[in-house]
Amino acid sequence: MHTLKIGITYLYTIFKYGYPPNPRDDFRAIAEIGKMGFRFLEMEGLGREHTNGIWKNRRALKKCLQDHGIHVHNFCCVDPELVSLNDKKRKAAYERFKRTAELGVFLGAETLHLASYAPPVKYLKRSPYQLGKNYSFAEAQKIRIPEGFSWSRIWDTLVESCRFAADIGAKYERTVIMEPRVGEIICSVDSMIRLIKDVAKPNFKANFDTAHFSAQRENVPLALTKMAGLFANIHIADNNPVNTLHLAIGKGTIDWDEFFRILIKMNYQGYLGLDFGTKNSKKIDYGKSVSYLRKIVNKFGADLET
Repeated sequence: MHTLKIGITYLYTIFKYGYPPNPRDDFRAIAEIGKMGFRFLEMEGLGREHTNGIWKNRRALKKCLQDHGIHVHNFCCVDPELVSLNDKKRKAAYERFKRTAELGVFLGAETLHLASYAPPVKYLKRSPYQLGKNYSFAEAQKIRIPEGFSWSRIWDTLVESCRFAADIGAKYERTVIMEPRVGEIICSVDSMIRLIKDVAKPNFKANFDTAHFSAQRENVPLALTKMAGLFANIHIADNNPVNTLHLAIGKGTIDWDEFFRILIKMNYQGYLGLDFGTKNSKKIDYGKSVSYLRKIVNKFGADLET
């Protein structure tokens, strides 16, 4: 029987303990995740200070993970300066990424995770994603295009950055993955496919994010088909494309039956990460979403492993 591995993303820790969370809260989150019966986890380094905290605690965190039987399969580097148009800032971020990659590998991650970040325009209110006290999605933005704006320069810088990250990942025999996010440089299926083609590194692939693609008004099963062979991890959350909310499975409009029929036919061997919640969530029933998905995958001769 084909078994799909399903775990939890770092959104669990973020929504419960803040954005970014205090590194010591990772120990509490790990214990809670283990108690819920999950053995697969994605972790993140959210900016310099948070990543430094994880680095300092890395040995204790690794022991904590082992004690609770949890495997970190993906580690995300959140550093917007990786795509800065300022050469000095970007090169410094490259050096930081080297250590972040080392940290991910130390914790056991098979994949190293990137984002493309918002393009350098002037936001009249706020940009789609920012490091700060609160974690939320900006549903709509009003922008002004600055003088000298060059999309080709922004794109070329992103490609250069991804190539650098892929080369670092290759040294550790790891795959580097890019996440699509609404409002950022990479937000759609076709922009993701173009990036993978332009980076042209065998270990550079996508993180397939169901909620972000849905919020972008992509047809998610069609997106999965278009990206066959180009993704190495999946974020699972439902969505109703009237907004960008990441909802519990079955609470949105994604056609999960067709999604998993295609995914199982592809013989996907990677991980699924439950990636939903809101800042007002008091308690999220992850087990209910797992049960919902298990009934679906069982229809197609597969099962879920938590």
